[in-house]
Amino acid sequence: MTMKVSKGLEFPLVVLPGLWHMTAAGEEENESARMFYVVATRATQRLVMGVGGNGKFPNRLNQQLAS
Repeated sequence: MTMKVSKGLEFPLVVLPGLWHMTAAGEEENESARMFYVVATRATQRLVMGVGGNGKFPNRLNQQLAS
């Protein structure tokens, strides 16, 4: 299922692998943040995120979580 299709649905477990690929070339980071929010809020019990690599989006996410 795509991230956009998940809007409005809920799942006990949501897995987001590969967050370092979240921002595509030519795409704004704000759009990635909006999509992340939509998907992350679909989880009712557990959210599992695969954060690694050197992408801008996961680096910013890590900074936000650390503060």
